Amino acid sequence: MEIFNFLIEHYYLSLPLIVLIILFLISNARKGGKKISCQHLISLSNNDSALVVDLRDSDTFNSGHITSSINIPIKDISRRSNELVHLDKSIVLVCETGGVSSNAGETLKKEGIEKIFILKGGINEWRMSNLPLV
Repeated sequence: MEIFNFLIEHYYLSLPLIVLIILFLISNARKGGKKISCQHLISLSNNDSALVVDLRDSDTFNSGHITSSINIPIKDISRRSNELVHLDKSIVLVCETGGVSSNAGETLKKEGIEKIFILKGGINEWRMSNLPLV
């Protein structure tokens, strides 16, 4: 309770802090590309308008991945980004939890790729939705 009293009494300090926190959260939410749901990914895949790129390492990828996805481990994304540059499809980045994909999306944006989506929650969300892995 004391912290609220402090923040109110020192609004000239707390207001800029709150604004910075909000700006940070907005910036992080947009980093790397638009976050999409599993259902949106299914819709894009069914229309053949997206390429799913799995950013996990090869062993994890081989133990279960989304149908028709390709594996480009996060450590190789800048070196292999040329494989994705000239595609007319959207790129959907998938990692284990959705956190690593944002950094990969930023890397791909620097390489000139614009249509980037990120699977919100990653493969974990896909599994939680009881969707198939191959």
